[in-house]
Amino acid sequence: MPTHSIECAVRGYLLYLLGCTIFADKTGTYVSVEYLQYLEDLDKVKEYAWGAATLVHLYRQLGMASRAKCKSISGYLTLIQVLLTYILNFYNNIILT
Repeated sequence: MPTHSIECAVRGYLLYLLGCTIFADKTGTYVSVEYLQYLEDLDKVKEYAWGAATLVHLYRQLGMASRAKCKSISGYLTLIQVLLTYILNFYNNIILT
């Protein structure tokens, strides 16, 4: 398989990962093309602060979900569950010691 085909497949998978998992929206199927610019040079992808961007996105989604007329939330909610479990366990250990 040519290198170009492999790179295109990698970009497609990363686009899916970014749009449908990490930066998911309420549609569940829409992936913004704005992420393609970050996938143009695959060697630079590892240099981006994806964790920070994910937390910013989650914080924004939590802010939007806290509004009175909002009926749902979007984003990588599994990460919120993991973070809350970690934080609660951390403070539980402090209180018990």
